[in-house]
Amino acid sequence: MEMFTLRAYLNTPIIKRGFMTLDALLMSILGKGDVSDLLRCDEGLYFASAGFPVDSVSDKFRASFVASLRPEHTPEWLEVIKTNTRSDDLQIGLARQRDAGNIINSYPTQVATAIEWYATGQMLDVLDVVKDIVAIGKRRVVGYGEVKLWEAELGEIDGLVGFADEPLRPVPTVRWHLSHDFVPVEAAWKAPYWDVRNRTKCFVPEIDL
Repeated sequence: MEMFTLRAYLNTPIIKRGFMTLDALLMSILGKGDVSDLLRCDEGLYFASAGFPVDSVSDKFRASFVASLRPEHTPEWLEVIKTNTRSDDLQIGLARQRDAGNIINSYPTQVATAIEWYATGQMLDVLDVVKDIVAIGKRRVVGYGEVKLWEAELGEIDGLVGFADEPLRPVPTVRWHLSHDFVPVEAAWKAPYWDVRNRTKCFVPEIDL
């Protein structure tokens, strides 16, 4: 295995939620929870950094989307919006519209030239996995996070620790053996990242989420 840098050049702004570590990205593409054949892994901790924006614009904006649950047309909502009229009329009052009607989701959105990851693993195999991915991040189907080019090159950073001895991904404090003055936070450090059992006190990179 070798240390390398993976870079995704972007055509459009990206909605990036969480740290977007390289191992998590590969797991989502491949639909599996173990990519130790591609990346170095030490007892669940991958040598794969968070995604760092390159040449990002400092000012962020928020992208908002309206989601309509249309409860009057959705059978599974019938129990939620039980009628209170003798005629079983499904007219929905304001209170029920708030509970099961239109909602607005707002996401922090970032303009950057590229997203960059540092890792230790099989560089060419990783590049082969991602090279045909046309978009990353949230709300890809409406044009966010469009990738125009993937590239990989040999590097000098292992994916855990940066040049200034800073964490490049969430690392449990009990597994950090370098001197530091970082403030620990609770974070998910291994897959599956949604599982609360995989959250613990970690040192994390300084990165806009």
